[in-house]
Amino acid sequence: MTSFLPDSRPRVFMALGLALALGACAAPQQAPTPASPTGTTSSAPPAAPGSPGAPSTVPGSVSSSPAAPAPTVDPAIARPQAQKLALEAVDQLQNGDEPAARATLDRAIALDPANDLAKKLQEQIRADAQKELGPVFFRYTVQRDDTLSKLAQQYLGDRFRFYLLAKYNDITNPARLAAGQVIKLPGKGPLPSTTPPVAETPPAPAKPEPPVAKPRDDVADMLARAGELEKGGNLEGAYAAYNEVLQRSPSHPDATKRRDTIRTGLVRTYDREATQAFQRQNLDLAIEKWDRVLEIDPSNRKARLERDRAADLRKRMQAKFGGKEPAK
Repeated sequence: MTSFLPDSRPRVFMALGLALALGACAAPQQAPTPASPTGTTSSAPPAAPGSPGAPSTVPGSVSSSPAAPAPTVDPAIARPQAQKLALEAVDQLQNGDEPAARATLDRAIALDPANDLAKKLQEQIRADAQKELGPVFFRYTVQRDDTLSKLAQQYLGDRFRFYLLAKYNDITNPARLAAGQVIKLPGKGPLPSTTPPVAETPPAPAKPEPPVAKPRDDVADMLARAGELEKGGNLEGAYAAYNEVLQRSPSHPDATKRRDTIRTGLVRTYDREATQAFQRQNLDLAIEKWDRVLEIDPSNRKARLERDRAADLRKRMQAKFGGKEPAK
Protein backbone atom coordinates (compact mmCIF):
# COMPACT_ATOMS: atom_id res chain seq x y z
CA MET A 1 0.00 0.00 0.00
CA THR A 2 1.26 3.40 -0.92
CA SER A 3 2.07 5.90 1.96
CA PHE A 4 1.03 9.57 1.62
CA LEU A 5 2.10 10.98 5.01
CA PRO A 6 5.30 12.64 3.91
CA ASP A 7 3.51 14.67 1.29
CA SER A 8 0.75 15.95 3.63
CA ARG A 9 3.01 17.59 6.39
CA PRO A 10 3.11 21.10 4.84
CA ARG A 11 -0.60 21.25 4.60
CA VAL A 12 -0.99 20.35 8.30
CA PHE A 13 1.32 23.13 9.41
CA MET A 14 -0.49 25.69 7.31
CA ALA A 15 -3.80 24.68 8.86
CA LEU A 16 -2.43 25.10 12.40
CA GLY A 17 -1.09 28.61 11.60
CA LEU A 18 -4.43 29.67 10.11
CA ALA A 19 -6.28 28.50 13.26
CA LEU A 20 -4.01 30.49 15.55
CA ALA A 21 -4.49 33.66 13.50
CA LEU A 22 -8.24 33.34 13.61
CA GLY A 23 -8.12 32.87 17.42
CA ALA A 24 -6.18 36.11 17.92
CA CYS A 25 -8.63 38.08 15.84
CA ALA A 26 -11.51 36.77 17.88
CA ALA A 27 -10.10 38.21 21.28
CA PRO A 28 -12.58 40.70 22.87
CA GLN A 29 -11.61 44.36 22.71
CA GLN A 30 -11.98 46.83 25.65
CA ALA A 31 -15.15 48.76 25.46
CA PRO A 32 -14.70 52.54 25.10
CA THR A 33 -15.29 54.72 28.10
CA PRO A 34 -18.68 56.28 27.98
CA ALA A 35 -18.75 60.02 27.61
CA SER A 36 -19.71 62.15 30.55
CA PRO A 37 -22.72 64.39 30.32
CA THR A 38 -20.45 67.41 29.79
CA GLY A 39 -18.84 65.78 26.83
CA THR A 40 -15.52 64.90 28.44
CA THR A 41 -14.12 61.48 29.04
CA SER A 42 -14.27 60.38 32.68
CA SER A 43 -11.05 59.05 34.21
CA ALA A 44 -10.25 56.80 37.16
CA PRO A 45 -9.75 58.47 40.56
CA PRO A 46 -6.18 59.77 40.93
CA ALA A 47 -3.79 57.71 43.03
CA ALA A 48 -2.62 59.11 46.39
CA PRO A 49 0.64 61.03 46.24
CA GLY A 50 3.61 58.80 46.84
CA SER A 51 1.64 55.55 46.07
CA PRO A 52 2.53 53.29 43.16
CA GLY A 53 0.98 54.56 40.00
CA ALA A 54 0.80 58.16 41.22
CA PRO A 55 1.77 60.55 38.41
CA SER A 56 5.15 62.19 38.85
CA THR A 57 5.37 65.93 38.72
CA VAL A 58 7.28 67.05 35.68
CA PRO A 59 8.50 70.65 35.43
CA GLY A 60 6.17 72.60 33.24
CA SER A 61 3.25 70.21 33.64
CA VAL A 62 0.09 71.08 35.50
CA SER A 63 -0.49 68.92 38.56
CA SER A 64 -3.99 67.68 39.08
CA SER A 65 -3.71 68.40 42.89
CA PRO A 66 -1.16 70.85 44.58
CA ALA A 67 1.32 69.39 47.17
CA ALA A 68 0.66 70.24 50.84
CA PRO A 69 3.09 73.02 52.09
CA ALA A 70 5.77 72.04 54.71
CA PRO A 71 4.93 73.13 58.27
CA THR A 72 6.70 76.38 59.30
CA VAL A 73 7.89 77.51 62.75
CA ASP A 74 7.34 81.01 63.96
CA PRO A 75 10.74 82.82 63.71
CA ALA A 76 10.19 84.25 67.16
CA ILE A 77 10.22 80.66 68.47
CA ALA A 78 12.76 79.22 66.02
CA ARG A 79 15.57 81.67 66.79
CA PRO A 80 15.72 81.01 70.58
CA GLN A 81 15.48 77.27 69.94
CA ALA A 82 18.35 77.46 67.45
CA GLN A 83 20.49 79.44 69.88
CA LYS A 84 19.76 76.93 72.62
CA LEU A 85 20.83 74.09 70.33
CA ALA A 86 24.02 75.98 69.38
CA LEU A 87 24.95 76.35 73.07
CA GLU A 88 24.20 72.66 73.57
CA ALA A 89 26.66 71.94 70.74
CA VAL A 90 29.26 74.07 72.57
CA ASP A 91 28.99 71.75 75.58
CA GLN A 92 29.24 68.71 73.33
CA LEU A 93 32.41 70.04 71.68
CA GLN A 94 33.86 70.93 75.08
CA ASN A 95 33.47 67.27 76.02
CA GLY A 96 34.94 66.05 72.73
CA ASP A 97 31.67 64.66 71.27
CA GLU A 98 31.99 66.01 67.73
CA PRO A 99 29.45 63.68 66.02
CA ALA A 100 26.69 64.71 68.45
CA ALA A 101 27.66 68.36 68.01
CA ARG A 102 27.37 68.03 64.20
CA ALA A 103 23.82 66.66 64.48
CA THR A 104 22.82 69.35 67.00
CA LEU A 105 24.19 72.11 64.78
CA ASP A 106 22.31 70.75 61.75
CA ARG A 107 19.08 71.04 63.72
CA ALA A 108 19.98 74.58 64.82
CA ILE A 109 20.72 75.70 61.25
CA ALA A 110 17.44 74.11 60.05
CA LEU A 111 15.55 76.25 62.57
CA ASP A 112 17.55 79.44 61.98
CA PRO A 113 19.94 79.46 59.00
CA ALA A 114 21.29 82.84 60.14
CA ASN A 115 22.39 81.67 63.61
CA ASP A 116 25.93 83.05 63.88
CA LEU A 117 27.17 80.77 66.66
CA ALA A 118 25.99 77.60 64.91
CA LYS A 119 27.68 78.66 61.67
CA LYS A 120 30.96 79.49 63.47
CA LEU A 121 31.00 76.14 65.21
CA GLN A 122 30.33 74.29 61.96
CA GLU A 123 33.17 76.21 60.31
CA GLN A 124 35.54 75.19 63.12
CA ILE A 125 34.56 71.54 62.77
CA ARG A 126 35.25 71.62 59.02
CA ALA A 127 38.33 73.87 59.20
CA ASP A 128 41.97 72.80 59.00
CA ALA A 129 43.28 74.37 62.22
CA GLN A 130 46.90 74.39 61.08
CA LYS A 131 46.04 76.37 57.95
CA GLU A 132 43.51 78.55 59.74
CA LEU A 133 45.85 79.62 62.57
CA GLY A 134 49.12 79.49 60.63
CA PRO A 135 52.51 77.87 61.25
CA VAL A 136 53.88 80.58 63.57
CA PHE A 137 53.25 79.86 67.25
CA PHE A 138 54.74 80.12 70.70
CA ARG A 139 54.68 77.78 73.66
CA TYR A 140 52.42 78.52 76.60
CA THR A 141 52.26 76.77 79.98
CA VAL A 142 48.68 76.37 81.16
CA GLN A 143 47.94 78.05 84.48
CA ARG A 144 45.61 76.78 87.20
CA ASP A 145 42.49 78.77 86.15
CA ASP A 146 43.03 78.56 82.37
CA THR A 147 40.50 77.07 79.94
CA LEU A 148 40.65 76.85 76.16
CA SER A 149 37.69 79.24 75.99
CA LYS A 150 39.56 81.76 78.14
CA LEU A 151 42.73 81.41 76.06
CA ALA A 152 40.72 81.67 72.83
CA GLN A 153 39.19 84.92 74.05
CA GLN A 154 42.61 86.29 75.07
CA TYR A 155 44.64 85.24 72.04
CA LEU A 156 42.04 84.74 69.26
CA GLY A 157 39.51 87.38 70.30
CA ASP A 158 36.56 84.95 70.52
CA ARG A 159 35.94 82.46 73.31
CA PHE A 160 33.82 80.27 71.04
CA ARG A 161 36.91 79.52 68.90
CA PHE A 162 38.10 77.17 71.62
CA TYR A 163 37.47 74.13 69.43
CA LEU A 164 39.73 75.44 66.67
CA LEU A 165 42.43 75.96 69.33
CA ALA A 166 41.85 72.41 70.59
CA LYS A 167 42.30 71.00 67.08
CA TYR A 168 45.43 73.15 66.69
CA ASN A 169 46.90 71.28 69.66
CA ASP A 170 45.37 67.84 68.87
CA ILE A 171 43.30 68.02 72.06
CA THR A 172 40.31 65.70 71.70
CA ASN A 173 38.59 66.77 74.95
CA PRO A 174 38.96 70.53 75.55
CA ALA A 175 37.38 70.28 79.01
CA ARG A 176 40.36 68.24 80.27
CA LEU A 177 42.96 70.97 79.91
CA ALA A 178 45.36 70.57 82.86
CA ALA A 179 47.52 73.08 84.70
CA GLY A 180 51.17 72.73 83.74
CA GLN A 181 50.32 71.43 80.26
CA VAL A 182 52.31 73.11 77.46
CA ILE A 183 50.28 74.05 74.39
CA LYS A 184 50.77 76.05 71.18
CA LEU A 185 49.25 79.48 70.73
CA PRO A 186 49.29 81.14 67.31
CA GLY A 187 51.47 84.19 66.81
CA LYS A 188 54.81 85.41 68.11
CA GLY A 189 53.74 86.22 71.63
CA PRO A 190 50.89 87.46 73.79
CA LEU A 191 48.66 89.99 72.13
CA PRO A 192 49.13 93.52 73.44
CA SER A 193 46.42 94.77 75.72
CA THR A 194 43.68 96.70 73.94
CA THR A 195 43.10 98.80 77.02
CA PRO A 196 44.87 102.14 76.66
CA PRO A 197 47.43 102.67 79.36
CA VAL A 198 46.25 104.87 82.17
CA ALA A 199 48.56 107.75 82.81
CA GLU A 200 49.89 107.43 86.28
CA THR A 201 49.80 110.51 88.41
CA PRO A 202 53.27 111.11 89.72
CA PRO A 203 53.31 110.94 93.47
CA ALA A 204 53.65 114.17 95.31
CA PRO A 205 57.21 114.76 96.41
CA ALA A 206 57.67 113.63 99.94
CA LYS A 207 58.34 116.31 102.46
CA PRO A 208 61.87 116.09 103.73
CA GLU A 209 61.88 114.79 107.22
CA PRO A 210 63.59 116.94 109.76
CA PRO A 211 67.08 115.72 110.44
CA VAL A 212 67.17 113.45 113.40
CA ALA A 213 69.86 114.32 115.78
CA LYS A 214 72.33 111.50 115.92
CA PRO A 215 72.38 110.13 119.41
CA ARG A 216 75.54 111.02 121.14
CA ASP A 217 77.90 108.20 121.74
CA ASP A 218 77.91 108.49 125.54
CA VAL A 219 80.49 105.75 125.91
CA ALA A 220 82.92 107.55 123.62
CA ASP A 221 82.32 110.84 125.42
CA MET A 222 82.87 109.28 128.85
CA LEU A 223 85.98 107.51 127.60
CA ALA A 224 87.36 110.78 126.28
CA ARG A 225 86.59 112.53 129.56
CA ALA A 226 88.30 109.73 131.53
CA GLY A 227 91.38 110.12 129.34
CA GLU A 228 91.49 113.86 129.98
CA LEU A 229 91.25 113.32 133.75
CA GLU A 230 94.04 110.76 133.58
CA LYS A 231 96.30 113.11 131.63
CA GLY A 232 95.55 115.87 134.11
CA GLY A 233 96.71 113.69 136.99
CA ASN A 234 93.26 113.22 138.53
CA LEU A 235 93.58 109.47 138.89
CA GLU A 236 90.62 109.12 141.24
CA GLY A 237 88.34 110.97 138.78
CA ALA A 238 89.74 108.95 135.84
CA TYR A 239 89.20 105.69 137.75
CA ALA A 240 85.58 106.61 138.45
CA ALA A 241 85.06 107.66 134.80
CA TYR A 242 86.46 104.37 133.47
CA ASN A 243 84.20 102.45 135.83
CA GLU A 244 81.22 104.37 134.48
CA VAL A 245 82.23 103.46 130.93
CA LEU A 246 82.40 99.78 131.90
CA GLN A 247 78.95 99.98 133.45
CA ARG A 248 77.61 101.03 129.99
CA SER A 249 79.89 98.71 128.03
CA PRO A 250 81.23 95.94 130.29
CA SER A 251 83.49 94.45 127.60
CA HIS A 252 85.08 97.69 126.42
CA PRO A 253 88.76 96.73 126.09
CA ASP A 254 90.33 100.20 126.37
CA ALA A 255 88.29 101.16 129.42
CA THR A 256 89.15 97.88 131.15
CA LYS A 257 92.85 98.27 130.49
CA ARG A 258 93.02 101.91 131.59
CA ARG A 259 90.94 101.27 134.73
CA ASP A 260 93.20 98.38 135.85
CA THR A 261 96.34 100.48 135.27
CA ILE A 262 94.94 103.40 137.26
CA ARG A 263 93.79 101.07 140.06
CA THR A 264 97.32 99.70 140.47
CA GLY A 265 98.69 103.22 140.70
CA LEU A 266 96.03 104.30 143.23
CA VAL A 267 96.69 101.25 145.43
CA ARG A 268 100.38 102.13 145.59
CA THR A 269 99.65 105.79 146.30
CA TYR A 270 97.07 105.05 149.03
CA ASP A 271 99.34 102.42 150.63
CA ARG A 272 102.30 104.80 150.70
CA GLU A 273 100.24 107.61 152.20
CA ALA A 274 98.72 105.23 154.78
CA THR A 275 102.17 103.96 155.81
CA GLN A 276 103.49 107.50 156.18
CA ALA A 277 100.44 108.50 158.25
CA PHE A 278 100.89 105.43 160.50
CA GLN A 279 104.51 106.31 161.07
CA ARG A 280 103.45 109.78 162.17
CA GLN A 281 100.89 108.16 164.48
CA ASN A 282 98.10 109.75 162.46
CA LEU A 283 96.05 106.62 162.79
CA ASP A 284 92.79 108.08 161.51
CA LEU A 285 94.40 109.13 158.21
CA ALA A 286 96.21 105.81 157.91
CA ILE A 287 92.97 103.88 158.42
CA GLU A 288 91.21 106.12 155.86
CA LYS A 289 93.90 105.49 153.21
CA TRP A 290 93.87 101.74 153.76
CA ASP A 291 90.07 101.83 153.52
CA ARG A 292 90.52 103.47 150.11
CA VAL A 293 92.88 100.67 149.10
CA LEU A 294 90.36 98.02 150.17
CA GLU A 295 87.58 99.91 148.38
CA ILE A 296 89.27 99.60 144.99
CA ASP A 297 91.07 96.31 145.76
CA PRO A 298 89.01 94.27 148.26
CA SER A 299 91.35 91.30 148.01
CA ASN A 300 94.45 93.27 149.10
CA ARG A 301 95.53 91.29 152.20
CA LYS A 302 98.39 93.62 153.20
CA ALA A 303 96.10 96.65 153.32
CA ARG A 304 93.59 94.74 155.48
CA LEU A 305 96.25 93.63 157.96
CA GLU A 306 97.76 97.09 158.19
CA ARG A 307 94.35 98.68 158.57
CA ASP A 308 93.47 96.25 161.42
CA ARG A 309 96.80 96.96 163.16
CA ALA A 310 96.22 100.71 162.97
CA ALA A 311 92.64 100.34 164.26
CA ASP A 312 93.85 98.21 167.22
CA LEU A 313 96.57 100.68 168.08
CA ARG A 314 94.10 103.55 167.98
CA LYS A 315 91.82 101.69 170.34
CA ARG A 316 94.61 101.04 172.86
CA MET A 317 95.81 104.61 172.71
CA GLN A 318 92.28 105.91 173.28
CA ALA A 319 92.04 103.65 176.31
CA LYS A 320 95.41 104.85 177.64
CA PHE A 321 95.04 108.56 176.95
CA GLY A 322 91.33 108.82 177.52
CA GLY A 323 90.31 109.34 173.95
CA LYS A 324 93.12 111.78 173.28
CA GLU A 325 95.81 110.87 170.86
CA PRO A 326 99.40 112.02 171.48
CA ALA A 327 100.54 115.08 169.61
CA LYS A 328 101.71 114.29 166.12
